[in-house]
Amino acid sequence: MDSVAGGACSGGADAQIYIDSRGRGSHTAAAGATSSTQGAVISRHGHQQQQQQQQQQQQQHAAEGQAGSWKQKMHGWFGGDAGLPMDGWLTTCCAQIGQIMLTLPNAYSKVGLAAAVPLSVGCAVLSFWTMYCLIALYAERKQRLIKAGRWHGPEGKSQHVTQYHDVIGDNLGTWARIVVQVVVVVSLFGTNVAQIVASASDAYYLEEGNSLDKRTSDAYYLEEGNSLDKRQLGIVFGVLMQLSVLLPTLRHFRFINILGLVGTTYTAWYIVASAAMHGMAPNAGQRTPTGMRDFYNGFAVIMSAFGGHANAIEIMDSMFVPEGYTRVYWWAFLYIFSLTLPHSTAVQLAWPDQALHNGNVYGILPLTLAKKISIYLMLVHQIIAFCLYSAPLYYMCEKALRVHTKPIYIRVLARLPVSISVAVFAVAFPFYGTINAVVASITSPLVAFAFPAAAYSWLHRTKDRQQACVRPPPSWMMTLLGGWSGIHAFNVFIVAFFIVNGTGFGIAYSFAQFIHDVKHFKPFPHCYQC
Repeated sequence: MDSVAGGACSGGADAQIYIDSRGRGSHTAAAGATSSTQGAVISRHGHQQQQQQQQQQQQQHAAEGQAGSWKQKMHGWFGGDAGLPMDGWLTTCCAQIGQIMLTLPNAYSKVGLAAAVPLSVGCAVLSFWTMYCLIALYAERKQRLIKAGRWHGPEGKSQHVTQYHDVIGDNLGTWARIVVQVVVVVSLFGTNVAQIVASASDAYYLEEGNSLDKRTSDAYYLEEGNSLDKRQLGIVFGVLMQLSVLLPTLRHFRFINILGLVGTTYTAWYIVASAAMHGMAPNAGQRTPTGMRDFYNGFAVIMSAFGGHANAIEIMDSMFVPEGYTRVYWWAFLYIFSLTLPHSTAVQLAWPDQALHNGNVYGILPLTLAKKISIYLMLVHQIIAFCLYSAPLYYMCEKALRVHTKPIYIRVLARLPVSISVAVFAVAFPFYGTINAVVASITSPLVAFAFPAAAYSWLHRTKDRQQACVRPPPSWMMTLLGGWSGIHAFNVFIVAFFIVNGTGFGIAYSFAQFIHDVKHFKPFPHCYQC
């Protein structure tokens, strides 16, 4: 109010000076001179006051702008409104690859290097196409809701939080929505189990005697360490993960994503460097699958390295320009590929036999400072991942019990059965590579490959739909495959291949391996692959 009043007074003085200067011809010369002098004095005084007030206002606005800018920047780094392409790339990379990279070398050993590399390249390429289909389905759904007036809220902002089952269910029907929701629950539960199992396994290899130690050029052996065994470590991390029930909400944090990406990047290239220092084994690259069970268990894990499509929809929906996610995913896909292929191949060339019998690559590598740093970084990554992947499970349970709007101390009671179940399952069945294979065979073939391809072709099955397509296939792909008929045939191949090999054989052989591990090690084993 003071600044407004000051501005009005200053403006009044200026107006008065203007009147005085315009009317001085009707006065005597002396009076005119006196009036002119007084007007000049008042004018200078008024201008000085106005300039001082403007400077004060500018300084105040600048301070407020800097404070607002600082707050916005901090909110972008630590809050949930970061929607730039960089944020989409960071979150995609972190969600796509994590603890799975520690068991990929074991998967490569099971399928053989000669088959693992083509399978990785093939899954990566097909996953990019199915992601394109998923983005197109998202755009179609968004356009329908905009036309129906249901996309934007009263303030002109989107009032929808789009999830994977929304996109697939709106295009394939209610049955697909239900199946997807069941698959997603299994995926979240299994992923959280894997985080506890991986954390216990990683921490176990921090002890000198628990890692493979090279004594001769070809002989490696394990000796008992003095630390906690894997079951005890599983209990410790299972209890630690219970703290996640106290977090009211979780969002994607830019700083946390960077920290997670540092961990996976460092670990991948640390493994490559360790393998290079070790040198090639005599039978490097010559290992072949020992049986169908090993092959399909390894194939399931390879699939899962490129199967983060369920999370991608929410990442895309959180971006300021969701339609730009195609390019974001392309760069994320290249980066993930640059991590997974070199380190898994390097382990096959240096330790082909040892990798087959160790679900966790840390069990192969000698204990060094570099390895300890890698383990600590991955432990942080896995704890964060548990918190992120457990949040949707907690919310589903809260909604089922109708307490999702209650205070946190009431919601904790609904969350505890979920978190305790995950921890008990992880301690009971700590079969690291097998758990990843089971979860991957149930979820990845359907979520990452079959559903997007089937929904895209079903939506564009008629010529009218094809002509009205919001995001048609790239022109080069249309030319290569001979138009829409070729696109549909390609999608049918994707659906058939992954349902037969991924879902069919994958589930059969991964469960066969799970049953074998249960019979051999028994539930709640004191140590697995120790």
